[in-house]
Amino acid sequence: MRPAASVVLLTTSTGFGFGLLAWLGAYSALGLLPQQGRGLLGAGIAVALLFTSTGLIASMFHLERKERAWRAFTQWRTSWLSREGIAAVLVYPVAIAFGVAFWRGAALPGTRVLGAATVVASLGTVYCTAMIYASLKPIRQWHNAHTAPDYLLYAVFSGAVLFAVVRTAALGSPGAVASAAAAAAAAAALLAKRAYWRHIDGQAPLATLAGAIGLPKGIEARPLDAPHFTENFILRQMGFAIARRHAAKLRSLALIIGFALPLALSVLGEFAPAPLAATALALACAALGLAVERWLFFAEATHVSALYYGRRI
Repeated sequence: MRPAASVVLLTTSTGFGFGLLAWLGAYSALGLLPQQGRGLLGAGIAVALLFTSTGLIASMFHLERKERAWRAFTQWRTSWLSREGIAAVLVYPVAIAFGVAFWRGAALPGTRVLGAATVVASLGTVYCTAMIYASLKPIRQWHNAHTAPDYLLYAVFSGAVLFAVVRTAALGSPGAVASAAAAAAAAAALLAKRAYWRHIDGQAPLATLAGAIGLPKGIEARPLDAPHFTENFILRQMGFAIARRHAAKLRSLALIIGFALPLALSVLGEFAPAPLAATALALACAALGLAVERWLFFAEATHVSALYYGRRI
């Protein structure tokens, strides 16, 4: 599949935003936010909604008929895209209500309930985003048991790194819990990404050209002539291919910059003389690495329609 910059930005930026909201809500629900943490929570919610809004606005540029975007909200019974849009909109009032409640009384039981609701709303939206791709049966790299859990894990990881930056800026240090959470999430995300790549690399093709025309297994088939003399929409969008050597380099780049470096810098941030610099660098590495990972997620996907053009899927 041809990676669209707007969709890469959408899935990366909203992961940071919803992930940060989930961490803020979880900290409040567990009673870990300090009483003097009003500034931390206010800044955290503002930053989270900024990241989320940036991603959602970017998604509009992927639409051919932007004036019809409102129709996406009407198909929630059957469309994960519609469910994602509705869930994303609902996050805003929940997060704002949570922030207002905490500002008025951090120790109130209702504040913890709203914190838990923010976790559910944020991660629920990420799950809807993941299911847009996981539900597409013609694309084997997406329609598997890794896609939805990985999306949630990457949101938890990116949100943890962003939370460490916000906490450091507000309170002077990331704190042992936040540093450990970011490092643990980075390690889990790294292992999950490696497992995903092992899965798709060893996965059998969904179909072959011989099977598509009813030939028995073991028989090769190839088209005598190309279906088209010029490139068309299907070839541009569904037939996009990346060379294996380039994919291998980008995979290593994503693992090292996107996960390994944030892991090390998250641990360092608790002990470094300049914790804000360490956590900010971890955030920059995570953002770059996850953008590469998102690009590969789309670039390595193969659609069964490419069989018609003699492509292997």
